Formats: sequence, C-alpha cells, structure tokens
Amino acid sequence: MTRVLTAALGILLVLAVTLWDLDWAFVLVVLLVAALGLDEFLAMASRRGWRRPGRWALVPGVAVTLAFRLDPQWIVWALAGNLFLLSIVSIASGRGAEHLEYLAFGAAGTIYACMLPGFLLLLSPQSIWVLLATVWAGDTAAFYGGRLLGRHRLAPVVSPNKTVEGAIAGGLASIVAGTAVGYAVLGASVPALIGLCLLTGAAGQLGDLVESAMKRTAGIKDSSRRLPGHGGVLDRVDSLLFAAPVFGFCMTWIR
Repeated sequence: MTRVLTAALGILLVLAVTLWDLDWAFVLVVLLVAALGLDEFLAMASRRGWRRPGRWALVPGVAVTLAFRLDPQWIVWALAGNLFLLSIVSIASGRGAEHLEYLAFGAAGTIYACMLPGFLLLLSPQSIWVLLATVWAGDTAAFYGGRLLGRHRLAPVVSPNKTVEGAIAGGLASIVAGTAVGYAVLGASVPALIGLCLLTGAAGQLGDLVESAMKRTAGIKDSSRRLPGHGGVLDRVDSLLFAAPVFGFCMTWIR
C-alpha cells in the first residue's frame, strides 16, 4: 500500500506541473531529482570505501542540470567548471593517492545524476507525457511480465530477477502506451511513434540494468530509503535517466 501511495503522489505531482504548464515548478522538481540522485550516487561510492566529494558537490552538479535551460554551451562550461572545482578541492586536501577516484566519482556522478535529467528540461509538456507513458508502462510490464512469464534470465550477474520475457513485455507495453499517448497529444505518425517508443523503452531498460549494476557493486538493495516503499530517487528514475536523451534525440527526427 505504501508503494502504491508513493507512486500515486509522484504521478499526481508530475501531472500537476505539466498539465498546468507550471514551468518553474517542473524545473525545481528536476533540479531536486538531480541533487538527491547525485547524493545517492556518491553515497554508493563511500560504501565501498572509496573517496567521494562532499555534499558541496551537489551545487555545481545541479548547475549542470540548470544549464539545460540556458544555452547548449553553458552545459559544456558547467561540466568543465565542475571538473575544475573537483580538482582544486582534491589537490587542496593533500590526499593525492585518492585523487583519481575522487575525480572519477565526482565527474561520473555529475554526468549520470545531473546531466542526464537535464534532457527533461528540453522537452515540451506534451513530450514529457509521451516519455513518461513509454517508460512507466515499460517498467510496470517488465516487472509483472517477468513475474508471471519469466523463464530466462536477462542479466543474472547484474540483476537475477530480470528476465528476457519481462523485457519483451516491457518493450511491447512501451510501444503501445507511448504510441497511443503520442498520437493523442502530438499527432505524429504511428510508424514514427513506434520506432521512437521502441528505442526509448530499450534505453529505459538499459538504465534500469545500469543502476542495478551500481547497487550490486556497492552491496546494497536500494540507492536510499527516501521514498517509502520504493527505495531511493535513483531507483525510481533510473530508466528515465537513459530514456530521456534517447527520446529527445529521436523527437528531433519526427517533429
């Protein structure tokens, strides 16, 4: 029940800020997701005993996300500035033996948790609906399809519970849901939408596997306990992080 309630509140929040075209509210939601996601990513690194940047890194990290609302060149500058700050802090700490892991986790976390959600800020509210329908339907069908029909493991080393049958069910659900919503709100051609949703759904499933691999490396089940019944922020947006840039790129071809 807690899981369902948390999911319902999340869906209502997204629908509210997009249906009412509350652009500023949507930006704030994405920035919050980026900040919390980066914090969870860095926390995973610390669980392995690796040196990680402090929470000060959330500020330049979120600046990368916000740069998507400005100009494309600002994204590059924000990423470069983030790397400069990480280097300065690491060198100033005098712990040179851990300099490489410090930079690696800081830069990777910024790209994964802050840059990828920035692509959401490039999409119109209508496109967001199509993206969410594609990803959410795929995630749900992959989960229940795998439980009901799963026989062959998809990636046993990374995520033993995911199955080939679940992945196929998720892909089909992404196509059906995304195409239906896309045709209703965008008026795009059905063949183009099928291709869009197929690629987006596949990217979403890859994102889920990537986060599962990171959690397995860190020896944890959930990225955090921030969302009752769901784990952490990254646990809920892992598919979306990989799906958003693929969806945005494909949309440039079907508009």
